[in-house]
Amino acid sequence: MDDDNTDAVPLHSVRKSEDRGGFLSSVGLSGSRGNSYKPLGEDVETHSGYADSSYNTKAGESYKPSSSPYKPDGGSYKMDYGSDSREAELRRREEELAARERALNEREETLRTMPPGTRPALNFPPLYPIMYHDIDAEVPIGDRRTVRTIFYCWLALEAMLLFNCISCLIVLVSHGEDVSNAGASFGSSFVYLFTISAASFFLWYRPVYNAYMKDSSMFFYFFFVFNGFHILFDAYMAVGIPGTGSAGIITMIQCLSSSKKAAAAFCGITFSLWVMHAFVSLFMYFKVRHHYHARGHTFSEAKSQAYQGFAQSGAGQAAVSTAAGAYLRSNTGNFV
Repeated sequence: MDDDNTDAVPLHSVRKSEDRGGFLSSVGLSGSRGNSYKPLGEDVETHSGYADSSYNTKAGESYKPSSSPYKPDGGSYKMDYGSDSREAELRRREEELAARERALNEREETLRTMPPGTRPALNFPPLYPIMYHDIDAEVPIGDRRTVRTIFYCWLALEAMLLFNCISCLIVLVSHGEDVSNAGASFGSSFVYLFTISAASFFLWYRPVYNAYMKDSSMFFYFFFVFNGFHILFDAYMAVGIPGTGSAGIITMIQCLSSSKKAAAAFCGITFSLWVMHAFVSLFMYFKVRHHYHARGHTFSEAKSQAYQGFAQSGAGQAAVSTAAGAYLRSNTGNFV
Protein backbone atom coordinates (compact mmCIF):
# COMPACT_ATOMS: atom_id res chain seq x y z
CA MET A 1 0.00 0.00 0.00
CA ASP A 2 1.21 3.50 -0.79
CA ASP A 3 1.74 5.89 2.10
CA ASP A 4 -0.42 8.98 2.12
CA ASN A 5 2.10 11.76 2.67
CA THR A 6 -0.43 14.56 2.60
CA ASP A 7 -1.27 14.21 6.32
CA ALA A 8 2.21 13.31 7.51
CA VAL A 9 3.95 15.53 10.05
CA PRO A 10 7.28 16.72 8.74
CA LEU A 11 10.17 15.57 10.90
CA HIS A 12 12.98 17.92 11.75
CA SER A 13 16.37 16.86 10.69
CA VAL A 14 18.56 15.48 13.43
CA ARG A 15 21.49 17.70 14.05
CA LYS A 16 24.79 16.82 15.54
CA SER A 17 25.40 17.33 19.19
CA GLU A 18 27.72 20.20 18.39
CA ASP A 19 24.84 22.03 16.62
CA ARG A 20 22.40 21.38 19.49
CA GLY A 21 24.79 22.31 22.25
CA GLY A 22 25.48 18.72 23.29
CA PHE A 23 23.71 16.51 25.77
CA LEU A 24 24.50 18.76 28.74
CA SER A 25 22.95 21.66 26.91
CA SER A 26 19.68 19.76 26.64
CA VAL A 27 19.49 19.53 30.42
CA GLY A 28 20.49 23.14 30.96
CA LEU A 29 24.11 22.86 32.01
CA SER A 30 25.92 24.88 29.38
CA GLY A 31 23.93 28.03 28.95
CA SER A 32 21.35 28.73 26.27
CA ARG A 33 20.19 26.21 23.70
CA GLY A 34 22.45 25.96 20.72
CA ASN A 35 25.75 26.68 22.43
CA SER A 36 28.59 24.37 21.73
CA TYR A 37 29.49 21.63 24.15
CA LYS A 38 32.55 22.15 26.32
CA PRO A 39 34.34 19.33 28.07
CA LEU A 40 34.28 19.22 31.87
CA GLY A 41 37.97 19.93 32.13
CA GLU A 42 37.64 23.27 30.37
CA ASP A 43 36.09 26.51 31.50
CA VAL A 44 32.48 25.70 32.36
CA GLU A 45 29.84 28.25 33.16
CA THR A 46 28.63 28.17 36.75
CA HIS A 47 25.04 27.00 37.13
CA SER A 48 23.25 27.97 40.33
CA GLY A 49 21.05 24.93 40.25
CA TYR A 50 23.81 22.55 41.44
CA ALA A 51 26.11 22.57 44.43
CA ASP A 52 28.57 20.02 43.04
CA SER A 53 32.17 21.20 42.68
CA SER A 54 32.50 19.86 39.07
CA TYR A 55 29.85 22.32 37.86
CA ASN A 56 30.19 25.29 40.19
CA THR A 57 33.93 25.89 39.86
CA LYS A 58 36.33 26.74 37.16
CA ALA A 59 39.53 24.92 36.52
CA GLY A 60 42.07 25.60 39.20
CA GLU A 61 39.70 27.36 41.59
CA SER A 62 38.66 26.09 44.99
CA TYR A 63 35.14 24.93 45.68
CA LYS A 64 32.74 27.40 47.23
CA PRO A 65 29.37 26.29 48.58
CA SER A 66 26.40 27.44 46.63
CA SER A 67 23.48 29.28 48.15
CA SER A 68 21.11 27.43 45.88
CA PRO A 69 18.11 25.62 47.35
CA TYR A 70 19.02 22.49 45.36
CA LYS A 71 21.00 19.49 46.53
CA PRO A 72 23.83 17.95 44.51
CA ASP A 73 21.71 14.86 43.82
CA GLY A 74 19.01 16.89 42.14
CA GLY A 75 16.76 17.29 45.19
CA SER A 76 15.96 20.53 46.93
CA TYR A 77 16.63 21.86 50.40
CA LYS A 78 13.69 23.00 52.47
CA MET A 79 14.00 26.76 52.54
CA ASP A 80 12.46 28.28 55.66
CA TYR A 81 12.08 31.94 54.85
CA GLY A 82 10.21 32.63 58.15
CA SER A 83 13.03 31.45 60.41
CA ASP A 84 14.31 34.99 60.94
CA SER A 85 10.92 36.24 62.06
CA ARG A 86 10.49 33.26 64.40
CA GLU A 87 13.91 33.85 65.93
CA ALA A 88 13.04 37.52 66.46
CA GLU A 89 9.77 36.49 68.11
CA LEU A 90 11.58 34.02 70.37
CA ARG A 91 14.13 36.67 71.35
CA ARG A 92 11.33 39.11 72.15
CA ARG A 93 9.57 36.55 74.35
CA GLU A 94 12.81 35.72 76.14
CA GLU A 95 13.38 39.40 76.85
CA GLU A 96 9.84 39.77 78.21
CA LEU A 97 10.24 36.71 80.46
CA ALA A 98 13.59 37.98 81.69
CA ALA A 99 12.11 41.40 82.47
CA ARG A 100 9.19 39.80 84.30
CA GLU A 101 11.52 37.57 86.27
CA ARG A 102 13.65 40.56 87.26
CA ALA A 103 10.54 42.42 88.44
CA LEU A 104 9.40 39.44 90.51
CA ASN A 105 12.86 39.02 92.02
CA GLU A 106 12.96 42.69 92.94
CA ARG A 107 9.53 42.44 94.55
CA GLU A 108 10.50 39.33 96.51
CA GLU A 109 13.74 40.97 97.60
CA THR A 110 11.78 44.00 98.80
CA LEU A 111 9.51 41.75 100.83
CA ARG A 112 12.48 39.91 102.36
CA THR A 113 14.27 43.08 103.35
CA MET A 114 11.22 44.56 105.07
CA PRO A 115 11.31 44.58 108.90
CA PRO A 116 9.59 41.64 110.62
CA GLY A 117 5.89 42.10 111.19
CA THR A 118 5.46 44.68 108.44
CA ARG A 119 3.80 44.21 105.07
CA PRO A 120 3.37 46.36 101.96
CA ALA A 121 0.52 48.82 101.55
CA LEU A 122 -3.02 47.48 101.47
CA ASN A 123 -4.28 46.85 97.94
CA PHE A 124 -7.37 44.62 98.11
CA PRO A 125 -10.22 45.09 97.35
CA PRO A 126 -9.33 47.80 94.86
CA LEU A 127 -12.05 50.31 95.77
CA TYR A 128 -11.70 49.96 99.55
CA PRO A 129 -8.45 48.13 100.40
CA ILE A 130 -8.43 46.41 103.75
CA MET A 131 -5.63 43.86 103.20
CA TYR A 132 -2.57 43.05 101.12
CA HIS A 133 -3.12 40.50 98.35
CA ASP A 134 -0.48 39.58 95.76
CA ILE A 135 -0.22 35.98 94.53
CA ASP A 136 2.98 36.54 92.53
CA ALA A 137 4.78 38.09 95.49
CA GLU A 138 3.64 35.88 98.39
CA VAL A 139 2.91 32.44 96.94
CA PRO A 140 5.74 30.13 95.79
CA ILE A 141 6.20 29.83 92.04
CA GLY A 142 5.05 26.22 91.76
CA ASP A 143 1.78 26.91 93.62
CA ARG A 144 0.76 30.19 92.02
CA ARG A 145 -1.32 28.60 89.29
CA THR A 146 -3.42 26.65 91.80
CA VAL A 147 -4.02 29.66 94.04
CA ARG A 148 -4.82 31.86 91.05
CA THR A 149 -7.35 29.30 89.78
CA ILE A 150 -9.07 29.21 93.18
CA PHE A 151 -9.12 33.01 93.17
CA TYR A 152 -10.84 32.94 89.77
CA CYS A 153 -13.34 30.46 91.22
CA TRP A 154 -14.12 32.97 93.95
CA LEU A 155 -14.56 35.77 91.39
CA ALA A 156 -16.86 33.48 89.37
CA LEU A 157 -18.89 32.90 92.54
CA GLU A 158 -19.42 36.66 92.89
CA ALA A 159 -20.62 36.91 89.29
CA MET A 160 -22.95 33.93 89.78
CA LEU A 161 -24.49 35.42 92.91
CA LEU A 162 -25.23 38.60 90.96
CA PHE A 163 -26.70 36.66 88.02
CA ASN A 164 -28.78 34.56 90.41
CA CYS A 165 -30.18 37.73 91.97
CA ILE A 166 -31.12 39.06 88.52
CA SER A 167 -32.79 35.75 87.65
CA CYS A 168 -34.84 35.83 90.86
CA LEU A 169 -35.89 39.39 90.04
CA ILE A 170 -37.04 38.33 86.55
CA VAL A 171 -39.00 35.44 88.08
CA LEU A 172 -40.63 37.88 90.49
CA VAL A 173 -41.57 40.34 87.73
CA SER A 174 -42.92 37.60 85.45
CA HIS A 175 -45.77 36.82 87.90
CA GLY A 176 -45.98 33.16 87.04
CA GLU A 177 -49.09 31.46 88.36
CA ASP A 178 -47.26 28.31 89.40
CA VAL A 179 -44.21 30.13 90.81
CA SER A 180 -44.27 30.19 94.61
CA ASN A 181 -42.38 32.42 97.05
CA ALA A 182 -40.77 34.52 94.31
CA GLY A 183 -40.51 37.52 96.61
CA ALA A 184 -38.74 35.55 99.32
CA SER A 185 -36.33 34.10 96.77
CA PHE A 186 -35.40 37.54 95.47
CA GLY A 187 -34.86 38.88 98.99
CA SER A 188 -32.66 35.96 99.98
CA SER A 189 -30.64 36.20 96.74
CA PHE A 190 -30.01 39.89 97.43
CA VAL A 191 -28.74 39.07 100.93
CA TYR A 192 -26.47 36.38 99.45
CA LEU A 193 -24.65 39.05 97.44
CA PHE A 194 -23.07 40.37 100.64
CA THR A 195 -23.08 37.51 103.13
CA ILE A 196 -21.86 34.69 100.87
CA SER A 197 -19.30 36.96 99.21
CA ALA A 198 -17.65 37.89 102.51
CA ALA A 199 -18.00 34.42 104.04
CA SER A 200 -16.48 32.65 101.03
CA PHE A 201 -13.53 35.02 100.89
CA PHE A 202 -12.62 34.85 104.58
CA LEU A 203 -13.57 31.23 105.26
CA TRP A 204 -12.08 29.31 102.32
CA TYR A 205 -10.27 31.53 99.83
CA ARG A 206 -8.10 33.50 102.27
CA PRO A 207 -7.24 30.34 104.25
CA VAL A 208 -6.00 28.51 101.13
CA TYR A 209 -4.05 31.63 100.15
CA ASN A 210 -2.35 31.65 103.57
CA ALA A 211 -1.93 27.88 103.47
CA TYR A 212 0.16 27.99 100.29
CA MET A 213 1.97 31.14 101.39
CA LYS A 214 2.94 29.84 104.84
CA ASP A 215 2.72 26.08 104.17
CA SER A 216 0.43 25.80 107.18
CA SER A 217 -1.60 22.70 108.06
CA MET A 218 -4.09 24.76 110.07
CA PHE A 219 -5.08 26.92 107.10
CA PHE A 220 -5.34 23.87 104.87
CA TYR A 221 -7.87 22.38 107.30
CA PHE A 222 -9.83 25.63 107.34
CA PHE A 223 -10.05 25.39 103.56
CA PHE A 224 -11.11 21.73 103.58
CA VAL A 225 -13.92 22.34 106.07
CA PHE A 226 -15.43 25.53 104.67
CA ASN A 227 -14.83 24.80 100.99
CA GLY A 228 -16.63 21.50 101.53
CA PHE A 229 -19.63 23.49 102.81
CA HIS A 230 -19.32 25.75 99.80
CA ILE A 231 -19.57 22.79 97.38
CA LEU A 232 -22.75 21.71 99.19
CA PHE A 233 -24.01 25.29 98.85
CA ASP A 234 -23.46 25.11 95.09
CA ALA A 235 -25.55 21.94 94.91
CA TYR A 236 -28.22 23.54 97.12
CA MET A 237 -28.44 26.57 94.84
CA ALA A 238 -28.59 24.39 91.73
CA VAL A 239 -31.70 22.62 93.08
CA GLY A 240 -33.53 25.94 93.38
CA ILE A 241 -36.04 25.31 96.15
CA PRO A 242 -38.67 28.09 96.04
CA GLY A 243 -38.17 30.78 98.66
CA THR A 244 -34.51 29.91 99.32
CA GLY A 245 -32.95 32.59 97.14
CA SER A 246 -32.03 30.35 94.23
CA ALA A 247 -33.26 30.37 90.63
CA GLY A 248 -32.43 26.71 90.12
CA ILE A 249 -34.06 23.82 88.35
CA ILE A 250 -37.25 23.65 90.46
CA THR A 251 -37.94 27.33 89.87
CA MET A 252 -37.22 26.79 86.16
CA ILE A 253 -39.82 24.00 86.01
CA GLN A 254 -42.38 26.26 87.68
CA CYS A 255 -41.70 29.01 85.16
CA LEU A 256 -42.08 26.57 82.27
CA SER A 257 -45.40 25.36 83.63
CA SER A 258 -46.56 29.00 83.74
CA SER A 259 -45.32 29.60 80.15
CA LYS A 260 -42.79 32.19 81.32
CA LYS A 261 -40.08 31.36 78.82
CA ALA A 262 -37.75 34.28 79.55
CA ALA A 263 -37.73 33.58 83.29
CA ALA A 264 -37.27 29.86 82.60
CA ALA A 265 -34.29 30.61 80.34
CA PHE A 266 -32.59 32.68 83.04
CA CYS A 267 -33.25 29.95 85.59
CA GLY A 268 -31.79 27.33 83.26
CA ILE A 269 -28.59 29.37 82.81
CA THR A 270 -28.35 29.87 86.57
CA PHE A 271 -28.77 26.15 87.17
CA SER A 272 -26.01 25.33 84.65
CA LEU A 273 -23.61 27.84 86.22
CA TRP A 274 -24.11 26.42 89.72
CA VAL A 275 -23.49 22.88 88.48
CA MET A 276 -20.31 23.84 86.61
CA HIS A 277 -19.01 25.81 89.58
CA ALA A 278 -19.63 22.86 91.87
CA PHE A 279 -17.61 20.52 89.63
CA VAL A 280 -14.71 22.98 89.29
CA SER A 281 -14.68 23.58 93.05
CA LEU A 282 -14.68 19.83 93.70
CA PHE A 283 -11.76 19.36 91.29
CA MET A 284 -9.73 22.09 93.01
CA TYR A 285 -10.65 20.64 96.42
CA PHE A 286 -9.05 17.30 95.53
CA LYS A 287 -6.07 19.04 93.96
CA VAL A 288 -5.38 20.97 97.17
CA ARG A 289 -5.89 17.80 99.19
CA HIS A 290 -3.33 15.98 97.03
CA HIS A 291 -0.85 18.79 97.65
CA TYR A 292 -1.60 18.63 101.37
CA HIS A 293 -0.75 14.91 101.55
CA ALA A 294 2.29 15.32 99.32
CA ARG A 295 3.69 17.90 101.73
CA GLY A 296 3.26 15.49 104.63
CA HIS A 297 0.87 17.61 106.73
CA THR A 298 -1.14 15.96 109.50
CA PHE A 299 -4.13 16.82 111.67
CA SER A 300 -2.03 16.82 114.84
CA GLU A 301 0.25 19.42 113.25
CA ALA A 302 -2.78 21.54 112.44
CA LYS A 303 -4.00 21.34 116.05
CA SER A 304 -0.62 22.35 117.45
CA GLN A 305 -0.47 25.30 115.07
CA ALA A 306 -3.98 26.34 116.09
CA TYR A 307 -3.08 26.20 119.80
CA GLN A 308 0.11 28.13 119.19
CA GLY A 309 -1.65 30.77 117.14
CA PHE A 310 -4.37 31.20 119.75
CA ALA A 311 -1.79 31.53 122.54
CA GLN A 312 0.10 34.22 120.62
CA SER A 313 -3.02 36.22 119.79
CA GLY A 314 -4.36 39.01 121.94
CA ALA A 315 -7.51 37.09 122.83
CA GLY A 316 -5.47 34.06 123.84
CA GLN A 317 -3.14 36.08 126.05
CA ALA A 318 -6.11 37.81 127.69
CA ALA A 319 -7.77 34.46 128.35
CA VAL A 320 -4.57 33.04 129.83
CA SER A 321 -4.08 36.03 132.12
CA THR A 322 -7.71 35.87 133.26
CA ALA A 323 -7.46 32.16 133.99
CA ALA A 324 -4.17 32.62 135.86
CA GLY A 325 -5.62 35.46 137.96
CA ALA A 326 -8.68 33.41 138.87
CA TYR A 327 -6.49 30.46 139.85
CA LEU A 328 -4.29 32.62 142.09
CA ARG A 329 -7.26 34.26 143.75
CA SER A 330 -8.84 30.94 144.51
CA ASN A 331 -5.67 29.64 146.16
CA THR A 332 -4.32 32.66 148.06
CA GLY A 333 -7.11 35.20 148.26
CA ASN A 334 -4.51 38.04 148.12
CA PHE A 335 -4.52 38.61 144.37
CA VAL A 336 -7.10 40.87 142.81
